[in-house]
Amino acid sequence: MTLPRSERGPAAERADAERVSRSVELDAAPAEVWDALTEEALLAEWLADEVEIEAEPGGAIVCRYADGEERRGEVELVEEAERLAWSWRREGGGSSRVELVLDAVAERTRLTVIETAPLRSTGPLLLAATWGAPLARLRTAVRLVLA
Repeated sequence: MTLPRSERGPAAERADAERVSRSVELDAAPAEVWDALTEEALLAEWLADEVEIEAEPGGAIVCRYADGEERRGEVELVEEAERLAWSWRREGGGSSRVELVLDAVAERTRLTVIETAPLRSTGPLLLAATWGAPLARLRTAVRLVLA
């Protein structure tokens, strides 16, 4: 039996982890959405104000936000036009793992963001709890790819 992508590997639910998942459907093919997930200029349109990424396993990812927050991490998984995953950490904060899963749906793409982190008792750790706004901005980045 083959498990759906979101249930394979490290993003699978664990009893000692918190998991948040958000999905959005985009009017573009997975290959076009992939560009918005892996090109620094397009990532800066929706993920953070400034993004550096080496979209290969072991590559670095750095996200800088307008409020001065910075997250640094390492790319763990790259399956072109299908999945991208990284682990990252806020300065002075905990770490989490982000997995972006692309699924073709008719003429569109469903992008699911899954963020997983160890359970903590000291407030929210996961950015995915607020992924709604970045995913709304992602539509603009995808339009730039299609233009």
